[in-house]
Amino acid sequence: MAAARYGDVENQIKDGARSGLYGISPEQVRLGLIRKVYGIVCVQMCFTVAVVALATVGPLKGPLLSFVLTRPSLFQWGTFIASFASLIMLSMFKRSYPANLYLLGVFTTVLSLDVAVICAMVNAAGLGELIVQAGLITTLITGGLTLYAFRSKRDFSFLGALLFPMLFGLTCFGFLSAIFPSLRMGVAGMMYSAGGALIFCGYIVFDTWRILHQIQPDDYVEAAIQLYLDIVNLFLHILEILLKLAKNNSRNN
Repeated sequence: MAAARYGDVENQIKDGARSGLYGISPEQVRLGLIRKVYGIVCVQMCFTVAVVALATVGPLKGPLLSFVLTRPSLFQWGTFIASFASLIMLSMFKRSYPANLYLLGVFTTVLSLDVAVICAMVNAAGLGELIVQAGLITTLITGGLTLYAFRSKRDFSFLGALLFPMLFGLTCFGFLSAIFPSLRMGVAGMMYSAGGALIFCGYIVFDTWRILHQIQPDDYVEAAIQLYLDIVNLFLHILEILLKLAKNNSRNN
């Protein structure tokens, strides 16, 4: 525990009397946290993009799709259990370096495989350009919202009370649509996708504000997970919107 505790500069600053580090301002500590969180998220996103590329146009394309199509339940339950278990472990060891980073790597790998399978299926349907479009749109929106949260002097704490019930309602609708697939079609389906995109846009602003003002320096892994999930979910909802628009256009033509 001693090695884990004093492995991070932020923890040394927090316990300055023990570590012997003095004269470092809270602003410098916060800046170190921001750099660490966004550095981790950048690595996560680059890894996810690499896995998606391997699954859509690389050597994983055939084997991954074949495995998912022949054993869909095994893949779904396997990734679900693995991601859920890694999240539980991360909540237990989120401040234990380097175990927290190893567990974060496991979680990122599992989620990347989930995203890669979705993108591989879209590419197999001949709509691979929509993946690129969704990625570019997600990048622009995330960059714009992040810049807005950094430059704005507003207190975005109120978003937490608004976004959570909205996300809960979105999740309930998602479970119902798994039982009744017709709910994801037509106007209701488009509203679900657009609503999900808007909710995670809000979460990007809210979580960025929390990183700037609320998150403790030794909770950098938790902050990275939250921001990474915001970006991935935003991408998936945007991709779903583009797919529905493409389907409607093909019908009209």
